[in-house]
Amino acid sequence: MRQVPLTKFLLIERNTEVTAYLEFLKVAVERRAVLSAKDGELQFPLTLELTHTLKANLVLLLYSAMEATLIQLLDEMHDAIGANCSSADALNGQLLRVVLRTVKKDSKSTTLQSLVSPLHTSLFRHWMDDWTSRTSGKDKRIDGISGSVDSLVFYEQLKKFGVVAQTPNDRPPAHLTDSALQKVKINRNELAHGEKSFTDLGRDLSVESLATDSLAVFDTLRNIATEVDNYLREQRYLAQPPTAAVSPETAGTEA
Repeated sequence: MRQVPLTKFLLIERNTEVTAYLEFLKVAVERRAVLSAKDGELQFPLTLELTHTLKANLVLLLYSAMEATLIQLLDEMHDAIGANCSSADALNGQLLRVVLRTVKKDSKSTTLQSLVSPLHTSLFRHWMDDWTSRTSGKDKRIDGISGSVDSLVFYEQLKKFGVVAQTPNDRPPAHLTDSALQKVKINRNELAHGEKSFTDLGRDLSVESLATDSLAVFDTLRNIATEVDNYLREQRYLAQPPTAAVSPETAGTEA
């Protein structure tokens, strides 16, 4: 993943974090498991109810990895496009629509008064500045991202940039989706909105199912990152040159 090195590092880091926590959980749920410190002087028994809370915590680790991956990919796409393009009319059709929507959203902003000729260059710079001005992760999670990330949200973002084409049923391609991402999002939102306590949610989770879901989540995130890496490497964000028209005389000669 040479085009998205920061995303690659993030996935390695978050996967290591989740793997270590799973190893801890496997020990924590054993009967009569105890936390020990100061050579056994301090001991704290891990009760069944506490292990439920510990299992629910893994949902937050997984969701954090999902949302962080999406934001990092968006950062690296903007960086690559900004480094290799300077004009809106050089972008593919999907991205050109994104630029125009950004301008329309800011139609009452005084920043639009600074647009100068050539317009296609100013439009492109306005779109890039809109993203780079979002200095915090919170600012970048607007536009329906925060708290809602799953396979469908990844697909919508990738489709918006032209990374993937719209599928016949307008759902993510099989290799870019897994039910585990939807499950993690739903469980995370139940915790975040107070619909379930950590203990109640964790009671319905097994370490085995959490391990399976973790593997599926990271496999899917790596597939998504690879798609973006290929997209940037092939510069598919650029408009395709027009196909040369064949004149009647040329067609007759070739015949």
